[in-house]
Amino acid sequence: MKKDDTPEYMKQLSGKVLEINFKSQSLKMSFFATEDICHSNGTIIQGGFTTVMMDSCMAFLVMELTDFVYTPMSIDINVSFLAAGRPGQLDCKSKIIKLGKSIGFASAELHQGGEIIATASSSLKLVKIEGSQKDFLKDNIAKDAKIIKA
Repeated sequence: MKKDDTPEYMKQLSGKVLEINFKSQSLKMSFFATEDICHSNGTIIQGGFTTVMMDSCMAFLVMELTDFVYTPMSIDINVSFLAAGRPGQLDCKSKIIKLGKSIGFASAELHQGGEIIATASSSLKLVKIEGSQKDFLKDNIAKDAKIIKA
């Protein structure tokens, strides 16, 4: 049995890749927020966790599209919080705006129960990955993902 190299923050958020679409350059993920990442008596997701969900969705998309040669390092990330996220299931979709040789641009939307909770856009520096990160995605959080080829 392979070691689970999934980052602890992703385990805490129960992050799962649902779909990788190479044709539309998009990726869908699901998350589950528990009360321990919420404020206001455990009723509202803290904004940093909302941001992490969208940032991860954008990052995993870039990693997939570059076949894990590069990892994206956020140059900036702009988040708009549109509604309060609550404990429970959340869904995120990221897409590439432009992917160059050293810089990429991506966006993401986070939804809960059909309502848009937050949006994000990010400029990303593409940095060569030391070692393999493919396994933690393919063997763990993306093992059941639907793959749509270009």
